[in-house]
Amino acid sequence: MTNIKRTFSYLFLFIIPYGLAILLIGTSYNALVIHWSSRWRLAVGAIVGTIFMSLLKIIVQKPLALLNQQAAAKSHVMRFFLISGQKSLAIFNLILDVVLTLVGIYAARRLFSPQFINGTALGWLLISLFCSAMIGAYFAFDQLHLDKPLTKA
Repeated sequence: MTNIKRTFSYLFLFIIPYGLAILLIGTSYNALVIHWSSRWRLAVGAIVGTIFMSLLKIIVQKPLALLNQQAAAKSHVMRFFLISGQKSLAIFNLILDVVLTLVGIYAARRLFSPQFINGTALGWLLISLFCSAMIGAYFAFDQLHLDKPLTKA
């Protein structure tokens, strides 16, 4: 796999969906909570969002490990999403997810109108996630298959 193809794979399979998932969490929180001035509600939203992001990172471990095996030079982006290796990196990821979830909550409130949040924002974010994953899977299809090619005996 060429470096350009690998870069597009990471971009569309991991980086863009990560940002969209943060916005999805923020939009969902803002759709459910009308009065977000309570720090308790914000903390609960951040914890729930962090759990959601951790579960997403667990799901992408296998495709990332397969792409990581193909890479000649290991990048920081790969190490960021691989949380199964080091405990300190997993703790850093949790803290970063809490902070980014809070940023996503504030960003969704500032970027989107209340009518858009309660209307079609979640649908547009989900479509964007789906399209990004499809494009990323297209670039990384050869490296992400689990079956070895059958040889004729």
